[in-house]
Amino acid sequence: MAKKGKKRGISNGIACPVPFEKLIQSKLFTFVVGKDEDKKLFVVHSRAVAATSSYFRALLTNGLSESQTDSVEYPDIKPDDFARFLEYTYRYDYTVPTWVKDEGYIAENVPVPPEAGVEEEYPDIPGPEAVPAPPVEEELPDVPESVPVPEPPVELDDDDTPVWRESRVFASQFFTRLSRMSLRTKFDKRNCLTSNEPQKSMVAAFQPCENTAPDEDFTPVFLAHARLYTFACMRLVDPLKRLTLHKLHETLLSFKLYKRRVGDVVELARYAYTQGEDRKDDGTKDELRQLVVEYIVLEVDTFGKHPAFVDLLHEGGEFVVDFWNLAYQEGFGREANNR
Repeated sequence: MAKKGKKRGISNGIACPVPFEKLIQSKLFTFVVGKDEDKKLFVVHSRAVAATSSYFRALLTNGLSESQTDSVEYPDIKPDDFARFLEYTYRYDYTVPTWVKDEGYIAENVPVPPEAGVEEEYPDIPGPEAVPAPPVEEELPDVPESVPVPEPPVELDDDDTPVWRESRVFASQFFTRLSRMSLRTKFDKRNCLTSNEPQKSMVAAFQPCENTAPDEDFTPVFLAHARLYTFACMRLVDPLKRLTLHKLHETLLSFKLYKRRVGDVVELARYAYTQGEDRKDDGTKDELRQLVVEYIVLEVDTFGKHPAFVDLLHEGGEFVVDFWNLAYQEGFGREANNR
């Protein structure tokens, strides 16, 4: 009986990347993304997209109208989000979105200039007290050093003696070996790349960034990751789904939760509980919802009575149930009752 061969493109249950030559030579497919004035066309290699999931493989090869016209329309997807997906199809990663300046926060904290014609009064500031100069030390006379007595020269053997010949041979071998060791060390430690190589810059752009000031609005960062997560869930791109959760988790780990930035996380929670999959009958929650509600419970002291968070609670829905269930499990509710 003939052995059953492995399915082409599959190794140990893991899909193998498409050879780049075949990918770059595959036919082009057009995605029409967005609507109205925001509509954009993305023309990509069909095999690059088809390799991401069974959904896209069927879309591009099932013989239906999309595969015959080599085009499809996605009016409900933002072009920026789809561009990140396409970056993932070619690089297996995507550039993280950037935060924006909170102009409202800047306006609230601009110092008000004094009124014209009104001189500001400043308290008298005492000048620095005089510091006495340090006493001048008397110079001591130079003490003559003792003159060293030269040692008598050591009598050396004649150059023609066997001892000298062996010494020269040993020295020659030693320095030759030392030179080779130096060359080996130099060769092993050679670095042909600089710190500004394109690949390093690209990889650095993939890494989640952290906030450093209250006026850095991370709402677009959180929502871009969340929307790409939803896109991956709907189109069965599981590796991208995991990648978006990873980047979002890393961002939350380093996120400084200024009171001004509580609303950023609230918007993320609102999106997750508006667009995400509802709780299953066995109580299993969507992974994005689970991540967000865990973060909020852990930082409940900061969220507390913040107006944005209170508004989210007033909206009701599954978030309120998930939040209080987890908070009670972690003992926050019992601690409040014991106070």
